[in-house]
Amino acid sequence: MVGEIRDQETAQIAINSALTGHLVFTTVHANNVTDVIGRFINMGVEPYNFVSALNCIMAQRLVRIICPHCKKPVHYSAQELRESGLNPDEWIDAAFYEGGGCIECSGTGFHGRTAISELLDLSDRVREMIIARRPTSEIKRVAREEGMTFLRDSGLNKIRAGVTTLREINKVTFLD
Repeated sequence: MVGEIRDQETAQIAINSALTGHLVFTTVHANNVTDVIGRFINMGVEPYNFVSALNCIMAQRLVRIICPHCKKPVHYSAQELRESGLNPDEWIDAAFYEGGGCIECSGTGFHGRTAISELLDLSDRVREMIIARRPTSEIKRVAREEGMTFLRDSGLNKIRAGVTTLREINKVTFLD
């Protein structure tokens, strides 16, 4: 376990350990999984070594869970949905919820947290793109084609399930 990779020396140690057969877990501060690739390359790590040592990259964020005691439906206008990057035709009839605030949640409208995540499983195609130093936009497109669920999509699934709010997802994810 490597606590956090911030520099080339630490990155090389982690990669060398992985290349010799050790299972290595580490953290890298980045906005999403494709930004991790750029971070390693900017640290001077050779893409070939990077992809040879890597199995997958996971990004995650914690979002607050709507309090079940004061949960109530809310309606967003088409304009509010557009501002949140959502297609009003697709989302106008969706059920949205927020917590009103009660004694159980100390007036916050939330009780607990849950994770949203994205996982990039390095397929041969993605590995080849990293070695070829293809733009992250292309890597994202291929990852989506291969079935990857992005942070925003994971958050929208939590909204559809009534677990968290649109505002909460907007706070922790970026619009593409």
